[in-house]
Amino acid sequence: MPDPRTERIAYNESAFRELNERLEESVHRPGSEPDFAGFVCECGEMECDTTLRLALDDYEAIRADSMLFFVAPGHEVPDVEDIVDERDGYVVVRKHEAAAHIVAETDPRTG
Repeated sequence: MPDPRTERIAYNESAFRELNERLEESVHRPGSEPDFAGFVCECGEMECDTTLRLALDDYEAIRADSMLFFVAPGHEVPDVEDIVDERDGYVVVRKHEAAAHIVAETDPRTG
């Protein structure tokens, strides 16, 4: 069971992931938008309002794994997640196993 801080961060990041899924479905429809689109940073800080530009193919690749999130550089939380890839303008992080059940249960694509 994760500690309360890890749990809060996992739920916050999952909320941003869900918002991005709604954006992707309603605004960034495949074929109707350019190859890149704006999404909100999926960091654990609820007050974050950073917008990141991702290639739609990269967005889909990240969404294929419930444990992956994308955040602005410097927004990662090393004791809760690991950086697995650094891209132009954002980093991809993988949640630690302590939060696995939360991010899997809250994944809009599998839930």
